[in-house]
Amino acid sequence: MGARIGLKDVALRAGVSVPTASRVLSGVQRNVDPELALRVRNACEELGYRVNAAARALRIQSTDSLALVVPAIANAYFAELVSAYSRRLDLQGKRLVTIDTGESPETEQRQLGAMDRALVDAVLVVPAAFERSGAAITELARSNRVVQVDRRARGVEAPSVRLDNAAGVRLLVEHLRARGRRSILMVDAQEDSSSSIERTAAFRALAGPDDRVLEMPNFTVASGIDAARLLLTNPGDTDAIICTADTVALGLLTALQHAGKRVPAEYAITSFDGTYISDTAAPGLTTLGSTAERMVEASLALLDGGSGDVVLKPELVVRGSSG
Repeated sequence: MGARIGLKDVALRAGVSVPTASRVLSGVQRNVDPELALRVRNACEELGYRVNAAARALRIQSTDSLALVVPAIANAYFAELVSAYSRRLDLQGKRLVTIDTGESPETEQRQLGAMDRALVDAVLVVPAAFERSGAAITELARSNRVVQVDRRARGVEAPSVRLDNAAGVRLLVEHLRARGRRSILMVDAQEDSSSSIERTAAFRALAGPDDRVLEMPNFTVASGIDAARLLLTNPGDTDAIICTADTVALGLLTALQHAGKRVPAEYAITSFDGTYISDTAAPGLTTLGSTAERMVEASLALLDGGSGDVVLKPELVVRGSSG
């Protein structure tokens, strides 16, 4: 095994001083001639030298990395959120570390407990549960910059960015009433998330005598399929549906169509999220517009020194599924 290549070897090959090579490789290139910086980078490539990321982080007190903790990356909305953060941070020369907690507060607690400030500069977290996520996030916020995204946890003082869920429900209900729909079924998840709690509470406050709520285990396509089966078993007077996730709406729409039901003639279907699913479903899903890009912009602004909570205004996007 040959001798380990070091910073001195890089400086020698590039024909520069060790301090100059160090400034280039640490990202601090002020007062460094661009030609010299190029020679240093070329020398690194020729010698196969790799910067010790941990040592660099200790020197400059920054890793240029952020962590994003999501409950389920398989959910189309969270997948789009990850993609939006990745694109934005890449433009800034930063990296994104993504952690999937599987909607489990226990997994979330283990992952957040192992989060080391030396690994990331800040943590963006979508809490797995409103009641059970608070302690772990509060503990993390003692030593890390933390922003809650899309959801909140009870008792956490860290800033948050979220959709105005009550206003979103109101938009969907008013839209369906304007279309002449009289009996609305809300399909939500039983998960203990702030978004589910807020949406269900808002719907119950607006609900008429013929409206009802159906709670499924989670925000998945399978839950949407099961919801359609339950609806067909006990249809009542239902003529409109609000799904609290596009994934659920896709499963429900597909199952109803396979059962020979016409959308929107028999059932008008609406949803939250506004992901790619809403555009590709047939007919297209009437949804609240995607908030992923706005979530990213607002949360990164909070990390740059903002404070408090940011509540995003929902926007209704009407497509064929509601007539």
